[in-house]
Amino acid sequence: MTGSIAALLLRIGRRSILRSRWRSLLIVVLIFVPVAGMVGLATVIQTITPTAERSATDQMGQADLLVYPGPGGDETALRALLPAGSTIDPMFATSETLVVPGVAVSITLRSYDPEGVGRGMLTLVSGRYPATTGEVAISASVEKLAGVDIGGTIDLRELGTASVVGVIEQPLSLTARIVLADPSVATRAMASDSADWLVALPGGYNADSIGLPEEGAATAAGSTPPFSVTTRPELLREASSLGPVTLVLGGLALVDAALVAAAAFAVGVRRRQRELGLLAAAGASPRQLAGSVLAEALLLGGSASLLGAVVGILGALALSPFLDTLTGHRNPTIALDVPIMSGALGLGILATLVAALGPARAAAHLPVLDALSGRRPPTTSSRRAFGLGIAVLLGGIALTAAGAALRLADPLGSMSLVMLLGGAVLGTLGLGSCSPWLLGQLERPAGRLPLAGRIALRDTARARTRNGAIVTALLAATGGVIALGAYQASVEASYLANFRPPLLADQIFLSGGAGVTEAGPEAARELGAIAGSLIPGAGSDARYVWISPTDSTDPNVPLATGNVTVGNVELLKALGAEAAIDDFEHGSIVLLTDMPASLTQMTVHVASTTDGSEVSRLRLPVQVIPLGISFEDLPGAVISAETAARLGVPAGQSQRYVLRLGHPVTEEDATRAAAIAAKYPDMWTLTARPAEIAGSGFRIVLIAGSILFALSVTGIAVALGEAESRPEQRTLLAIGADRRLRRKITAARAGVIALLGGVLAVPAGLLPVWGLLVTRKAPLVVPVPEIIAAVALLPVLAISVTWLFSRPIPDWNAFRGPTS
Repeated sequence: MTGSIAALLLRIGRRSILRSRWRSLLIVVLIFVPVAGMVGLATVIQTITPTAERSATDQMGQADLLVYPGPGGDETALRALLPAGSTIDPMFATSETLVVPGVAVSITLRSYDPEGVGRGMLTLVSGRYPATTGEVAISASVEKLAGVDIGGTIDLRELGTASVVGVIEQPLSLTARIVLADPSVATRAMASDSADWLVALPGGYNADSIGLPEEGAATAAGSTPPFSVTTRPELLREASSLGPVTLVLGGLALVDAALVAAAAFAVGVRRRQRELGLLAAAGASPRQLAGSVLAEALLLGGSASLLGAVVGILGALALSPFLDTLTGHRNPTIALDVPIMSGALGLGILATLVAALGPARAAAHLPVLDALSGRRPPTTSSRRAFGLGIAVLLGGIALTAAGAALRLADPLGSMSLVMLLGGAVLGTLGLGSCSPWLLGQLERPAGRLPLAGRIALRDTARARTRNGAIVTALLAATGGVIALGAYQASVEASYLANFRPPLLADQIFLSGGAGVTEAGPEAARELGAIAGSLIPGAGSDARYVWISPTDSTDPNVPLATGNVTVGNVELLKALGAEAAIDDFEHGSIVLLTDMPASLTQMTVHVASTTDGSEVSRLRLPVQVIPLGISFEDLPGAVISAETAARLGVPAGQSQRYVLRLGHPVTEEDATRAAAIAAKYPDMWTLTARPAEIAGSGFRIVLIAGSILFALSVTGIAVALGEAESRPEQRTLLAIGADRRLRRKITAARAGVIALLGGVLAVPAGLLPVWGLLVTRKAPLVVPVPEIIAAVALLPVLAISVTWLFSRPIPDWNAFRGPTS
């Protein structure tokens, strides 16, 4: 095609745009909205996703190696394996308990040199880092829980009382409860092989070439090596590739933009049908007819993509001040990146041109007589499209399953991500191809509806080809949010499934000094507990008791536990082990475990506290009660007073008390129990606090954004439908239909399109997440809020907004002739 022909086609396209300004504006907006959403979402996701370097720094600071000691692994042996000039800093992390008046809260105690090799793992917000024994720096969440400022003190169960000299934060986990002790704690832990090492290598050495085994590796003989290691390059490789969720969502956004644009240009070609016939009659070739449509697409798509890219990045900038709170970690400031903007422009224009290919081909093959007469050419059978859609959907499911299987075999491979993306796109296109046939079925129930609903359903079914493209765009956009919500909910559920609280949800634990004998019963009485009991130990200063399995290879059976108590029926009720009361009264041991275990007998041992020699033993039947808790404070096994007497050991003194309510502990219950405990010296309480997971606020923002986007697409679709159905509206006006009826018809049409798009978005969104979660060996959790928003909230809002803002043509327009 010569330059003069190209200029002529661009001029024809520009005049067509100017001649139908409102239709052109609708097309621009229809293309601009998904591009803006895609660019804004991609920019935000890129901003909130930690870079490989930030992720590595969060785990190991500036270190090249994170070394874990094994049997016989000490600093001397480690230095012998490292090149001369290497810097080694000990790092210690463990669970601790923060004790505030009447309450105990689980926190993480860490100790290392924050200005040494571990620089960057934690940042100083105010004050200074701890430098001497008895000093600590605390995170904002600990500061809030303890109600202290710099200069105050906090009480820790193991570390004791410490002075607060600074406030810190973990940049990638702002809600983490962290207490940073001085480096001497890590040094003492290193002597007992409880600390890890942060290693910085001298210049010229590669961390991968040091030769230390990776974490979890074993020697050739099957024994545990003295050291295992995580290298910085290993962490960088794991985090450097684009996340699969971002890739899948970006692919769905591109498909969405193309589908919306295709619907717009299909309407545009039908509106220009007579004009295209005149061009063909004047000698324009089919290639030139198609070129006129593509020229219009280039102009509209270019301007819409430019506007969408700018608005998308501006929207991301507007959201950036709130990202830290929404995501629970520090995020960098969003910068205007020229390559990103250029890529967004190119992507939008490409999607627009691809979307215009179908309408351009239709324009090229449009018979001249049909075009001049205004008759529409026959469209593809919706039944045939339905069959094709089912085939494409099955192909998407198969491709997703194959991608998941490949990713299980090769977690770092890129081909599996391509297959998962392809499965998601095919699933969306397959469901979208089914939508015209589904829309066509609306004519069947239409006859039983009131007048407005009957006309709306029949009109939607009659324009099923155009509306099918809009439904596909809606399901692609909404399905992306459902996919992200399902992925986040499933990851959270997997995390919570592995989280083991210290108590049952309906238990309150009290501990401290001698006052527990009064505080415990008082709390049980005031809170209306269904059971409550002291937890005495088993043994004395001279002897201690422990138990071990007699003949079990079940991995869920503890090899041995010394957390044994001498209890009674009331204690079993308070512990949640009332199912074992009958066996307990007949002499069985009650073993409380995390997971179900197969066990029939255990051996109770009594040993001397002086030399550890065994004094006596007794083999007894056992009743296993799986409670799913961590048993940090509660006993792991209960024996009766009769069994203790047979072993010759008394019940020890008790400074622990557990009570059980008839319902999960509420915030009010916990506050009342803490107030009672605070009346007694050194007393504190503990309840089963659920794990905190950040990011729920960002999930709500995504739901709101998807609803706004879907409403925009629905509104524009309705506007395009109104522009194309002016003859039908004039017919309604001519037979006396009032404005209220016409608004009802428009609102019902919007509700039907939104409902079908939302319903089809559910399987479209869950399919790629299923493939991703299979690779993580995690269960799929259905995202209820996102699904409710898609199938219930979106149709209701579409009906309401369309009813409020639709403007039917005025009554006098019925007597005007048709206009372009």
